[in-house]
Amino acid sequence: MTIVGTHFGTAQGSSTVSLNGTSAAVVTWSDSTISVLVPSAASSGTFAVTVNGQTANTSSFTVTALPSGWSDGDVGSVGIAGSASYANGIFTVAGAGQGTLASADGIHFLYQPLSGDGTIVARVVSLPSSIAQAGVMIRETLAAGATNIYAFDFQSLIYQSQRVTTGAGATYQSYGNGNLPYWVKVARSGSTFTAYSSLDGVNWGQLGTSQTISMAQSVYVGLAVSSRNTSALVTATFDNVSLSTPSTPAPAITNVSATTGSVGTQVQISGSGFGASEGSSVVFLNGTLVTVLAWTNASIVITIPSGATSGPLVVSVAPGMNDSNPVNFKITSQPLPTPWLDQDVGSVGLAGSATFANEVFTVSGAGAGTSGTSDGMHFVYQSISGDGTIVARLLSMPAGTQAGVMIRETLASGATNMQTADYQSFISLFVRATTGGSTTFNYYISMTLPYWVKLVRSGNTFTGYASADGVNWVQVGSSQTITMAQNVYIGLAVSSRNTSALATSTFDNVSVSTPSAPAPIMPLPAP
Repeated sequence: MTIVGTHFGTAQGSSTVSLNGTSAAVVTWSDSTISVLVPSAASSGTFAVTVNGQTANTSSFTVTALPSGWSDGDVGSVGIAGSASYANGIFTVAGAGQGTLASADGIHFLYQPLSGDGTIVARVVSLPSSIAQAGVMIRETLAAGATNIYAFDFQSLIYQSQRVTTGAGATYQSYGNGNLPYWVKVARSGSTFTAYSSLDGVNWGQLGTSQTISMAQSVYVGLAVSSRNTSALVTATFDNVSLSTPSTPAPAITNVSATTGSVGTQVQISGSGFGASEGSSVVFLNGTLVTVLAWTNASIVITIPSGATSGPLVVSVAPGMNDSNPVNFKITSQPLPTPWLDQDVGSVGLAGSATFANEVFTVSGAGAGTSGTSDGMHFVYQSISGDGTIVARLLSMPAGTQAGVMIRETLASGATNMQTADYQSFISLFVRATTGGSTTFNYYISMTLPYWVKLVRSGNTFTGYASADGVNWVQVGSSQTITMAQNVYIGLAVSSRNTSALATSTFDNVSVSTPSAPAPIMPLPAP
């Protein structure tokens, strides 16, 4: 919420903001603009700004329990009535009942109607009871025995349950770790329903096989919570809640100008579906409201506020407060230089990171690396069009890990790619020639760090090189033919070869050159 006026003072100091008598947390403060979070316990009333003991003229504000389009209610026998509310990007859902593992459900359901195909995504942030259920659901009706599919957290594991026939018993399966916070997703395409889970909201894994369930065209989609007990409520919280249909897609972030930054950094978010103006829409960084400087349907400019922490950067569009896909953003005093970005690729187990200081890139990554049909690594990258070359000197890396330079077609885990990398003290080539295909690799040159690596694309021909001094280069193996799109990603890839531990590698002398933007060249000294 942004309050616009005059003479607020250049800094907050002892000044305060309240809504109907409830103190509101201040995000930013200037002489003419104050950004605040709507207090979760506040009721409708007036905003009051008090400066040096003097209260400004007040402005009325209506607190809505749920954003537009959302409804909630108990489904089946629950014992104790549930509830749902929304504040500051968080849906809070309290529910009792025996859950969804029998022939009749007992849950509290926060929902919207859905006609035809659609997808719901949410991050389960908190669930205090180990025996409770919380997740996303699509169900045919609000009757207790309705057909449905449900992806949820239960006993710190991710589960899927489904009832494929009205009134029949539900079946369910466990799919591994669900330590919160954790992302869940359910998608409908005709009579095919598919559930997914994710550690970061970017890299998704399917839960088992898709389910065939005959449902009517008009169904209900939303968030379901149960205490698995008719004598007690449990309260779960969700954020990053997104509903998308073919006719009304969710807002989508396609690019950000930076994925690392310090407090005060300006970041441009590009995408679609943001709405023509800001209105009541907001942008959150790991749950903290950021300062918006400019807003159009395809572009938003923000400033990273004091108090923000690393996590998902999300656009939440009013009036339904429908969230975009997240982009992970790291708060750091050593941000990556423009135009470098970074993210985890594939299943990594632990989130990676990257920083830049004193001309050195420090990259931490987990994951199994690039030796299979899908990659798991941390990637520091920029996009190029057509031919290009990347050079870097690898300074340090732990034994048994993988670090080097890479060109890949997309940021999907199974994308075609080639990497010139150090692995087990050898410079090796890692190659995936077809999307989703197996990766081949070969050891070529024994080396001792620091050592230089280079990768060159010329059309669909990719060639790797290594050097002890960055001047005299030796080709690594033979050139590889890989069909890639014109636009690709080029950068530094690091993996611990382990989903339970991070590995940190350092690089310097990093350069990317293309025919239209060659890297700077320092003349050699005279003989």
